[in-house]
Amino acid sequence: MIPSGDDIVDVQFETVGPAARKVGKPRPAADPAPDRGLGLFRTADRNAQTGRKPMPLPLFALIATLSACTSFYVAGGHALFAATAAISHAAAPLGIVLEETATRIDTSGGRAVIVVRATIANAADAADTVPPVAITFDRSDGAGSVTHTITRGERLASGERMAFTTRVPAGDYADTEPRIALVTRQ
Repeated sequence: MIPSGDDIVDVQFETVGPAARKVGKPRPAADPAPDRGLGLFRTADRNAQTGRKPMPLPLFALIATLSACTSFYVAGGHALFAATAAISHAAAPLGIVLEETATRIDTSGGRAVIVVRATIANAADAADTVPPVAITFDRSDGAGSVTHTITRGERLASGERMAFTTRVPAGDYADTEPRIALVTRQ
């Protein structure tokens, strides 16, 4: 219990004089706000200030398309165009020959495939790289052919032989005997 003659003080306030101000760097003034929305997107005011006309849409589309095509070509698209022009069906390098080629139909996996077995030999006096092997099937209607190219690249020493086996889906060519040849790059 508090005696009735005592004053109760909940809070005491103290008056302090103004603190010494530090002189700082002046802040740059903020850009004034545009009257209506973002001024960046208003072309009428911007064209009046710069005096330039916008680029016509067909010219912009042409420049954008050329830029995209150039970027694609430089980033790796050149490989698509160079590979089709570089492969020809000329004779293999001197000394690299195909021997003992054989084909058969295999249906053991549930789907018919043509199994091609062959031996590649280097009859030259120096080591050489094995070129790709082309397996060509003529269409039964005489409308051209389909070629499967198996990329090689192994190095064969003089007199060395290498046997290989590959499987090609038979599809419509189960009754057709393929032509097997080495492919060179020119």
